[in-house]
Amino acid sequence: MILLSILCLVLTTLVIVELSVGFAGLAALKDYNGVPHHGTAVSVIVPACNEEDKIEAGLRSLVSQDYQQLEIIVVNDRSTDGTAESIDRVREEFPQIHRLDIEKLPEGWLGKPHALQRGAKVASGDYLLFTDADVMLEPTTISRALAAMKERRLDHLALVFKNITSGGLLNAIVADIGAGLMWILKPWKAQIADSRYFVGVGAFNMVRANVYREIGQHEQVRMQVIDDLFLGKLIKRGKYRQECLDGRGFVDVPWYCSVSELIEGLMKNVYAFFNYTLGYMAAGFLAISVIVVLPYWGVLFTDGATRICFICTLVARVVGIGIGLISSGVEKRASVWLLITPFFMLYIILKATTLALVRGGISWRGSFYPMRSLRKQEWVLSGLFKMQAGT
Repeated sequence: MILLSILCLVLTTLVIVELSVGFAGLAALKDYNGVPHHGTAVSVIVPACNEEDKIEAGLRSLVSQDYQQLEIIVVNDRSTDGTAESIDRVREEFPQIHRLDIEKLPEGWLGKPHALQRGAKVASGDYLLFTDADVMLEPTTISRALAAMKERRLDHLALVFKNITSGGLLNAIVADIGAGLMWILKPWKAQIADSRYFVGVGAFNMVRANVYREIGQHEQVRMQVIDDLFLGKLIKRGKYRQECLDGRGFVDVPWYCSVSELIEGLMKNVYAFFNYTLGYMAAGFLAISVIVVLPYWGVLFTDGATRICFICTLVARVVGIGIGLISSGVEKRASVWLLITPFFMLYIILKATTLALVRGGISWRGSFYPMRSLRKQEWVLSGLFKMQAGT
């Protein structure tokens, strides 16, 4: 047991160190000074399905951008609430907003990728910005992002956002999930041309319009639940330059309003992350159980050096992720919740897998997608775990 406790401590420490060094290595959007006019047109595509409570604030943050050559296309995707009316209230003040309505989803498409594709088809900008209806952008965000893309000679730019929901437990769960995703995806390596790593962020994906068309637009993303990340994968596969920058303070997202809403919201994503494969899910579940959860039992049922190693493992994890949580503006005391967040993660994985298997598919935006269709798609993480020299 002592060897297992040492292994847990070493692995946890290595993960925390890699996350800390990697994230610190991300360039920051705040270091770029945008100007209101670059002589380059930017089209913003915003998909909206039943977003009546959130979209007005998001659109007002877009029309408040200091960048002048901005086209805003809002795709009202089969909304059954007052989304259209919310859009029109803002359009009355700002006619530069264009509303595109979708009444029927074509077969073979997920709703969001289809909405993004439809919006991009009518866009006239040199650059396309794909963002979500609830995203809040600081007024200089787009001009700074465009300056960063030009200075760094990028074809695709993704920005890390700040979660602005309240609640210590909710923020701790988000931070824990975010840390896990960051460690797997390693967005700081996406800029390395020959690496296997890629990046995509639904809150802020800016891409050159000609590059977007050259990769086939959203055609290959049509049945991808994790559409933002897969779009980034296609861009990287096309040998185009992409990078992820720290956009906290410039891109704010009220990701979920409650723990229960977060759990339900992740039901469509989690099993997709494991390629809808029970074996992959079991491997991931086991890895989390051994590395993250086992130390809790070790603290309770071992003693001596073994218990000390397990205690150090828990402390390293809480402190490491807690520093990131606090740096996002969350109160220090919220870090205490990190002691129980692994159990929420395991619960989410089990629930998402069980629901997908029982239902035979997933439900998203009012549509049901059978497992047989989802399993035909390329796994978003395929190739990510292959060992390659220099990556």
